[in-house]
Amino acid sequence: MPASPSSPSRRRPGPRRSVDLERIVQTALGVLDEGGPAALSLRSVAERLGLRPNALYTYVADRTALDQAIVERVLAEAAPSTLPLGEGSWRERIVTIAISVRAALLRHPGAVPLFMTAPMTGRQALAVGERLLALLVRSGASQEEAARAAYAVMTYVLGSVALEVAETDARPPLPSEAERVAERRMRLDAVDASSHPYTAATRAVAATWVTAEQFLWGLDRLLDGLTPDPRRVP
Repeated sequence: MPASPSSPSRRRPGPRRSVDLERIVQTALGVLDEGGPAALSLRSVAERLGLRPNALYTYVADRTALDQAIVERVLAEAAPSTLPLGEGSWRERIVTIAISVRAALLRHPGAVPLFMTAPMTGRQALAVGERLLALLVRSGASQEEAARAAYAVMTYVLGSVALEVAETDARPPLPSEAERVAERRMRLDAVDASSHPYTAATRAVAATWVTAEQFLWGLDRLLDGLTPDPRRVP
């Protein structure tokens, strides 16, 4: 006899998913934070969630999709797309975006290599690019110039952070700037001045390449050359 609509067999809910994409990405970030880039795999994330690796394919198509989701999560933490367009000059707003993205990356240094390999076509990545383009056009650049300039800015931000992180184990919290500068200075002090005179002569400056001061120095010079009139106030 068929079960009635009110019988337990008809009311029993189907199996519930124990995870969702947000939890998977947060777990993956935890793997990166604790073990660095080499620790991340679909298997390591699945094991931490208590799942079989194949179960993750319900939520992410493959490792590339997972990497892109992590990139999106880190950019969302930086939240540059929510910064108001109407406050400050175009230059100040681009600096604010760059600082925000750099800070998020340094909080999750294990995710930095993913920014070099994952597709930058997600919602957050596109929002950052759109914001940069809008600001650069407002500076007086043509749309073509703005597109080239936006790429240059993001290349600078990601490249400088990648070089910073390369000198660490890529696990947060990173050593303080002072500690990292001291470590660099110690290594540079060992350089033979007779064979590398310019390197030896500038080692005090080179030791500070991993600082926020150096980051802003380079960004300022980059912005000087990106528009026809870089000091123009919109």
